[in-house]
Amino acid sequence: MSSRVFHILAQKGNTVITVRADDPVLDVATTLARHNIGGAPVLGADDQLVGMISEKVIVHALSQRGADISTLTAKDIMTRDTPTATPDDSIYDIACRMTYSRSRHVPVMENGKLAGLVSIGDIVKLRAENAEQEARELQDYVTGSDHGAVKSPNDAPPMQCGDKES
Repeated sequence: MSSRVFHILAQKGNTVITVRADDPVLDVATTLARHNIGGAPVLGADDQLVGMISEKVIVHALSQRGADISTLTAKDIMTRDTPTATPDDSIYDIACRMTYSRSRHVPVMENGKLAGLVSIGDIVKLRAENAEQEARELQDYVTGSDHGAVKSPNDAPPMQCGDKES
């Protein structure tokens, strides 16, 4: 079974930190830093998605405009042609869209409304967890088959993404 966007949203939730198109860039940077996030969808006056803003976009604008960045708003520097996803899209497809568009964040849209946000980190985490689960299942299958060359591991279970090392 292929993982879908809704699998990620079920784990992380669908709360999304957003900014407004007319928010000053310095306020946007403060919002990103306060929430420890790398990007946010930009909403227009009608609460519709109009673009994405990220640390990368802000740094690029700073390199181009210097101190004048304080006069800019989110709409002045946001990425307008950002890829989007639906909850039923496959993780593989979203990863490809991110790669081709060089985006680290993809807004998830459902019925024309913002329903979540998927980051490259979310995809990596899900893929790592799936690979770990598959490895455990294969180990259980092989060790449960009384295969003479394989012994049951006596080690602690492998760490999950987000666990801290002791």
